[in-house]
Amino acid sequence: MNGRLSQQRGFSLIELVVVVVIIGVIVGAVALSVRGSGEREVENAARRAQALIRLACERALLGSRDIGFTPVRDGLRFGYFETEGWRPMPQGNQSDELRPRPLGRELVLGAERDGEPLVLEEEPGREPSFACLSSGELTPFRLHVERADAVTVWILEGRLDGTLELSGEPRGR
Repeated sequence: MNGRLSQQRGFSLIELVVVVVIIGVIVGAVALSVRGSGEREVENAARRAQALIRLACERALLGSRDIGFTPVRDGLRFGYFETEGWRPMPQGNQSDELRPRPLGRELVLGAERDGEPLVLEEEPGREPSFACLSSGELTPFRLHVERADAVTVWILEGRLDGTLELSGEPRGR
């Protein structure tokens, strides 16, 4: 043996603590992003529904042409009132913002008119559930947007004067 102490190889306590902290931060960030994605998707879908209805009402007002809309299981369907009746937007019209498209994955939509829940179908019926009138009025409604893994239910309320109010409420209220 020469007079030197043998050097030991290994990790110091500080190095181990730093690694554990880094792993903890990464796990926490992943857990928050996974848990919060459903919440964000529900809020985004509700805001998208609000924007689409607002656009439809602005078009009705500016174009002097009533526009009807119906909530269906996966989103909203818009259409124009013609002399023959209500005509929903065709599926293939990709250039129109009011074209049929889903609001989001795994969402559960609900709608009420005059406090009564509506039965949502896969496709719109012969008449729309609600209308944006060219006079600036809107059929009063409540649209609920929720998802099983989200704790907040987003409610979009349309009023007769044409205003839209969006609010989030904890599930079960």
